[in-house]
Amino acid sequence: MPPEAAYAWVSARARNAIRRRALVTIVAAVAFVVALIGLVLIPHEATRAARTLTTTVAVARADTSPVRASLDAAARAMASIDSGLADARRRNASAAAPPPAPVDTVPPEMRAERDSLNRELATLSQAMARAAESPLPPAFRQLAESTALRGDPRVRVWLDSLDQVDKLRAPFSALGAGDPIYVSLTAKVNELGRAIRDAAATKQSELRARIAPLAPPPPPPTPVVERVDTTHFVTQRAAAQREYDDAAHVLDSMRVVNARADAATSRARDLANVGAPPIAMLAAALVIALAFGFAVSFIGELRHPRLAHVREGEAVSGTRVLAVVERTPIVERSRRSTDVEAPPLVDIVSETYRTLYLHLAATGASVPVVTVTGHIPAVVATVATNLAAVAAYEARSTLLVDADPASNAIASVLRIPSDPGLYGILTGRNDWPRAVVSVTIGRDRPLDVLPAGTGRIGAALPDAVRTVREALGRLERRYDFIVIAAPTSYVQLPTNTIIPAPDVVVCARVGETRLDELRAEVKSLRGIGRVVHGIVLWDEETPRLGARARETNRPTQDAA
Repeated sequence: MPPEAAYAWVSARARNAIRRRALVTIVAAVAFVVALIGLVLIPHEATRAARTLTTTVAVARADTSPVRASLDAAARAMASIDSGLADARRRNASAAAPPPAPVDTVPPEMRAERDSLNRELATLSQAMARAAESPLPPAFRQLAESTALRGDPRVRVWLDSLDQVDKLRAPFSALGAGDPIYVSLTAKVNELGRAIRDAAATKQSELRARIAPLAPPPPPPTPVVERVDTTHFVTQRAAAQREYDDAAHVLDSMRVVNARADAATSRARDLANVGAPPIAMLAAALVIALAFGFAVSFIGELRHPRLAHVREGEAVSGTRVLAVVERTPIVERSRRSTDVEAPPLVDIVSETYRTLYLHLAATGASVPVVTVTGHIPAVVATVATNLAAVAAYEARSTLLVDADPASNAIASVLRIPSDPGLYGILTGRNDWPRAVVSVTIGRDRPLDVLPAGTGRIGAALPDAVRTVREALGRLERRYDFIVIAAPTSYVQLPTNTIIPAPDVVVCARVGETRLDELRAEVKSLRGIGRVVHGIVLWDEETPRLGARARETNRPTQDAA
């Protein structure tokens, strides 16, 4: 992971840890009490321990002056012996050093000639050795064509004769040594080879004679230097080293004893001085408590990372964030009774919910039925209700369906009765006209709501579920927009569900929704064929259902 990405990831975890105020407060409170008790008890125990230590412990310091003098004397003796040993070794090194190499005083042009003659002599000697090891026509021919013999006319004539005799001998090679002609020609080849070798030996002598005057002068004679025996220096050095080591060991032991005495004295002095003002103790306990509370929350966040911001949500889920619900002041409501009595969690003038609605109802990409899901029922109900309210406020005939009887969150948000609701239709106790409740949005915009009722819709009979699903499919002709609020566990069911369309919007709360759960939720929805249009992030406290929210502190939303 790059450093920038790691820094951003840790910063997100820290922000989420601070968001968990309840956990931080509880842990900090416990840590504050424990730290305060410890800060009060520690000085008392320290004072008592100091008093006991000063009255019961008496450590005598050892005098290190004699041992130090012996150590210095041994060090001086070692230095003197090392000096004599170094001088002896320098004399021995000069006696063993090789004599200086002679200086080549030959002029450069003669030196070049000498090098050329040496190369020519080396080539000739190599060819002669090869001819001696293998006295055959190819070896003789290579010797004759060497640089030293190439200009000799006699060698040239012998080489031509050797080639002719070798050619004449070739037809008789199959007969071997039994043929007299082959034997005669072979003897002729050997005679010519000896002549070439003799000429090469003569040329070799000539080259050596020419190289001798050009050789560098011989090295000067090596002076005789008498070597010094260093055995007695080494023996004296070893004895002085043993004396030094013994004195150092004794001195170290005495210093350990003195250090223990100093530590005991210092500890007794520090323990006697332990103490702090009450305000300092309170401040220290508060700092420790806050640090410990944050540490516990931060470690929990590192073990189970939670959603922190838009980019993280998009990266984990693989889909875009459609809206972010944040805490901002809202415009004061009108004095009309319809506005005053309106549910506090419904905000029909929110630009964020309007933008979310436009994402789903844009021209050419209209989604007539959308399911809003998530793991926090209050957040799902608030988002679904506001989405349906914005659609109704835009003069679209809208139906809001609550498929979560366990929480009845839609009924709590809109402050309407929950029964008979959807569960009554599934059990056959009621029909659609009696179960659907009409709610006024704004001043005169109607919104049809089908509450959840009381019961478990997951245990409904498959025939009843299929009938409701088909009825919702037929209601698409009557309503322009249908919003279904359902928990994630219900939306993830591949069968036996009332949801007639695959379009889904997932709700997640910043600082609470775990990243692995969000990733698994989106993946499972796509795995059963659901179309996840995006995510709505709730960056606010969880809505309080069943009570009127405070007007000045109710959340509004900003588009992602």
